[in-house]
Amino acid sequence: MNLDPVKKLMYEQDFKEAEKLLHKGLKTEKDKFMIFYFLGLVYFELRNLDKSVNFFKKSLNLRPNNISTYLKLASLYQTMGDTEASKNNFLKSIELDSNQIRSYYGLYQLKPKFLKDEYYDKIKSISLTTKENSIELAISKFLLSKFEISKNNLKEELTLLEDAHKTMFNANLQYNKESDFYYKKIMQKFHNKIIFLNLDKPVKQNYKKPIFIIGLPRTGSTLIETIISSSNNNYLSFGESSFFHMGILEQINKKNMFRNGNNSNFSNIELDLKELKEYLFKRYSQFNVSENKREIIDKSLDNFFNIETILKVFPDAKFINSTRNIYDNIIAIYEKLLAKLSWAHSIEDILDYIDVYLRIMDYYKKKYPKNIITISLESLNNDKNLVTKNIFEFCDLNWNKEIFEFHKRDDLYIKTSSNVQLRTGIQSYNYEKYKRYYSLFEDYKKNYKWLNS
Repeated sequence: MNLDPVKKLMYEQDFKEAEKLLHKGLKTEKDKFMIFYFLGLVYFELRNLDKSVNFFKKSLNLRPNNISTYLKLASLYQTMGDTEASKNNFLKSIELDSNQIRSYYGLYQLKPKFLKDEYYDKIKSISLTTKENSIELAISKFLLSKFEISKNNLKEELTLLEDAHKTMFNANLQYNKESDFYYKKIMQKFHNKIIFLNLDKPVKQNYKKPIFIIGLPRTGSTLIETIISSSNNNYLSFGESSFFHMGILEQINKKNMFRNGNNSNFSNIELDLKELKEYLFKRYSQFNVSENKREIIDKSLDNFFNIETILKVFPDAKFINSTRNIYDNIIAIYEKLLAKLSWAHSIEDILDYIDVYLRIMDYYKKKYPKNIITISLESLNNDKNLVTKNIFEFCDLNWNKEIFEFHKRDDLYIKTSSNVQLRTGIQSYNYEKYKRYYSLFEDYKKNYKWLNS
């Protein structure tokens, strides 16, 4: 079976169509390994985790030594909160190939203490033999930087971390260049210069009061998302869907508005609102929503660029802008290897992105004060009753103390790096965690006033 159409649909996040193609393939193909494997991926995205596990196991029955499947199962079990099963699958992949750097990375992501000292020499060897500008090399340097923390060797830690980020950026160079262009040359300039076409064309919409969690990574956004979706209200979370960005980008590409990286001939962007609504309805409705879950939470953090567009689609949408101490936030981003974020691979690029974010949020908070609330991670950690009551009142939701029992949920679905931490419940804010890195900002204070506040 030619899987290229399936891969394209998955990139476009049209998982239901991908599912249909794969099930057709089950009826015609003799070698079903890849079909089972991709069905595992599709059902993972559709949050049908039992089916996802089932199809990954079916694929393993056909190829018991397939490392990719063990890695996917490990990530799946991590999302489900089954730390032991996740760990065992990572260890199985190491048993099959001790040079599989993603397995060590998976163990670290699961729990940093799982990255044992005995792995150091192997990871060091991988870093010396892996090809230049590869994801594997980036991961190995990243992991080596973590070993330096226990040695209290800040200089070597930061050197390795910088190398890891540079390598990761170059390993995905074309994607990162296109992503940078989209954020820096299109959305930064045109987010509030959009002409909406077909404003009055009716389109079926299921959602009246969606909640969008926006802001920067590592600010407690997943905690907020989890608390709201754990309440007795009728909200289902779609995580970091990127549906709005994908819908907007599809129209931009279709019209060749910025062909060859040129935006000098445009003073605005034209968006067909009817087409965008149809795109969004198809994406959101592909998930199995139960009768008591009739509203949505979307935690695509970079939707702060899309506030104007979102309010055209959902006039009563509410935005929760998650924040934290800005120094801690920068380091929390930088000390992770956020491979899909083109702007997160150097301190300079992180600061530039944050500067754009702060200016755009300042603009929209003034324009739409009734639609936006800002919540800091420190206040949420240290006064959870007051802050969550404010959130629920703002979103017109019913508050009760049961929301703090989210970590006991059997259906808790967390794909972000906050997975393990959130399963212990709400913790007090650690003000000391990143202070050893604060000296990194001295050279930048003159360029960003907010670094001095």
